[in-house]
Amino acid sequence: MKLLGLSAGRKNGNGEILLKEALMAAQAVDGVDVEIVRLHDLEINPCTGCEGCTQSLSKGGTGECVRWPKDDALWLRSQFDACDGLIMSAPCFVIRPSGWFCTMNDRFLGFSPRFLMGVFQRKKRVGAAIASGGSDWTQFMLTQMMPPFFMLNIKVIDQFQAHWVGRPGHVLLKDQYLQRAAALGRNVAEAMKRPAEETAFLGDKPGVCPYCHTDLLVMQAKCTVQCPVCGIHGTLRIQADEVAVEWSEEDLKHIRWEPLGMGSHFNDIKAKQAEMVQGAAEIKIKLEKYKAFSPYVKPAGRVEQEA
Repeated sequence: MKLLGLSAGRKNGNGEILLKEALMAAQAVDGVDVEIVRLHDLEINPCTGCEGCTQSLSKGGTGECVRWPKDDALWLRSQFDACDGLIMSAPCFVIRPSGWFCTMNDRFLGFSPRFLMGVFQRKKRVGAAIASGGSDWTQFMLTQMMPPFFMLNIKVIDQFQAHWVGRPGHVLLKDQYLQRAAALGRNVAEAMKRPAEETAFLGDKPGVCPYCHTDLLVMQAKCTVQCPVCGIHGTLRIQADEVAVEWSEEDLKHIRWEPLGMGSHFNDIKAKQAEMVQGAAEIKIKLEKYKAFSPYVKPAGRVEQEA
């Protein structure tokens, strides 16, 4: 079985050290082989928002990114597809994961609905997330690291955040983090041997959301809250000094990362594409007002990019 490690930080930086510690521990588990993909070694271009993938989908095409094979996104997809388990490690720069990580995730829609829905026809796999940062400005880290796992039908069974490790190699002075990374690696390796449905979450905190384990919630009307990652709603309950969420049973059947939720999302995209086609003539006329308003400034010699 292959356990893939994805490093979204600098070469042998704190996040990559923790990832390697996890993979070395996992490799000691019988039957588990490990590999590392370093995002810095790849050319992953940002999504331009051209909507070529969604337009292809609405016309019955594959829905794949139209920029392939101009970079390494398709190769990365093949690595994700071939692994039996996945550990992703990313550093925090300003509250959220690094730009390399976010750029990679932005390209996932271009993996195509056929691929993304296809992974749900296979057995669910397991994975874990490692986050590192130089302070405690890390509140969005683990929450924003969840979507890539879920889009690949991978159940996150462990996650942890290493704080106050800003300089390269700083984590080597923190034995508790190295030990925690090793435990995470062993947890994933052992879980790979069992059906994902039989594995429990092994992180330090279960979180509020029962699916993605985030503690972040979006406050809505009255006492209604929503998990920003999974889209499920619940009711906030306060008893004495305890706060809990009673999640909607119906929403739990339609978590956005499971087949029903993913299918609904793709159908929504197709419906909106059809709406755009029907209103194309009206949009073209109304757009002229905004094209005519052009007080742009740019560095001397810079060529304006076409939309």
